[in-house]
Amino acid sequence: MPIRCFAIDDEPLALEMIRSYIERTPFLRLSGCFSNALEAAAAMHARPVDLLFLDIQMPGWTGLQLASSMDAFATKIIFTTAFDRYALDGFKAGAIDYLLKPVCYEDFLKAAQKAQRYIDTPVHRPQGSLTVRAGHRWRNINHSDILYIEAMRDYVAIHTEAGETIRTLNTLQNIAAMLPGALFVKVQRSFIVHLHKIQIIERRCILFGKTRVPISTHCLKGLMQRLR
Repeated sequence: MPIRCFAIDDEPLALEMIRSYIERTPFLRLSGCFSNALEAAAAMHARPVDLLFLDIQMPGWTGLQLASSMDAFATKIIFTTAFDRYALDGFKAGAIDYLLKPVCYEDFLKAAQKAQRYIDTPVHRPQGSLTVRAGHRWRNINHSDILYIEAMRDYVAIHTEAGETIRTLNTLQNIAAMLPGALFVKVQRSFIVHLHKIQIIERRCILFGKTRVPISTHCLKGLMQRLR
């Protein structure tokens, strides 16, 4: 089955080159071309794809911002950029390859074949766990091990019962979408807590040892109802 692709680049010549490479590759199928990341993000809601060929420096949303807002299990990313200084950030955002412009077809094909191997043998989330990319590694974290999750600027920090903090380049909204609502509850705009780990609430804060997780006024009533 062909791999469905989007090509995303604000430079018309670069976009046309990637489009022609996709159409030249038998196991790829072009599903759309976009000159900015926001248009591509909107299109993905209507017709999800398997693979993005994604530029990094674009007006509005950058390619890195689009990548960090996505589920890397559902859509693979190959960055295409003129700047090698973004390579580390690209891989942190979950990219499977990083092509420097001008991209020759030989390098494009190698990256596409690498994506094909990833897509044909996908990584599955085990039942009852959250899988995130932490640095250069994928981590499976059992739901039962999580105390609370905290938004920290560009990162999300997952705090475990064992005292470990696992940081992943993502948004709290994306992480929340991967968690079962029966177990986890948002208690403030920057915090999600494992419902069954709540033992002490004091002065509108949840206590985990010496750590205090604030509860917003908006979330307090709903939280108390769920704890009954």
